[in-house]
Amino acid sequence: SVKAENKNNERYYYNQLNADAKGIYDAMYKMYEKGIFKTGEQGYDLVANGHITSEQLAAYNEKTILSVFGAARDAFYADYPDIFYVDFSNLSINVTEKTIAAPSVSENDTVVYGASLGTGRTDTCYVQGFGDQAQVEKAVGEHEKKIDAIVQGARSKSQSVREQVAYVNNAIIDNTVYKLDTNCSPGNSGHVRTSYGALVKGESLCEGYARAVKVVLDELGIRSVLVQGSYRAPDGSDNLHMWNYVQVDGKWYGLDATANDGMKGGADREKYLLAE
Repeated sequence: SVKAENKNNERYYYNQLNADAKGIYDAMYKMYEKGIFKTGEQGYDLVANGHITSEQLAAYNEKTILSVFGAARDAFYADYPDIFYVDFSNLSINVTEKTIAAPSVSENDTVVYGASLGTGRTDTCYVQGFGDQAQVEKAVGEHEKKIDAIVQGARSKSQSVREQVAYVNNAIIDNTVYKLDTNCSPGNSGHVRTSYGALVKGESLCEGYARAVKVVLDELGIRSVLVQGSYRAPDGSDNLHMWNYVQVDGKWYGLDATANDGMKGGADREKYLLAE
């Protein structure tokens, strides 16, 4: 089994899914819990493990099953961003169809459907930069060490939730430089969108900052969610962006660590800290 930073299993995005998508999400959690994702290539049978039935699959067309799978996949990684070593765009659902001949001419043949999660057109589901499980295990250890250091600092120097959130914001931006996958250090292009990129490699896009904030707050037991939207740059262009909402004393606030770090210019490191 693996250590989950989201130890309280806060599942904001899971709760937005329909029942069928929740079944596929639950399967991904089992893959996570059993360490299957760390292997990079091991598949997981959805029907045999009780997450979906042949009858459910029979009711779907290809577009629907891909839509349900995509919703589950996106929700899962949003709730569990500490799975930084998986490129979820490399995870696929494979549906099979088998016809079982009827025992007599008076009966109809039976069609049985199966489904599994695994790699698609790639050899592994790893993020670029990881080649085998040993590398992943080493990276997970480095990642957890960074998280634990920030958590210990937050708890020792800050008593209130508000102070702990501020400590996490500052610790992450002090450790991270905003980089694109085109101008980061060699070997880091696959990591800049992950919490590992921000916390361990020290280079990250907005997505990595936001995921790093969530994995640390998850470890602290402070509720937070990832938010994806856009921001308007000084030149007037709209760009995709990711930040967090954080719950403090029962109220939700915005936290944009990337903007607090300046992104492409100077900024007040607490301008977008617990913004209303």
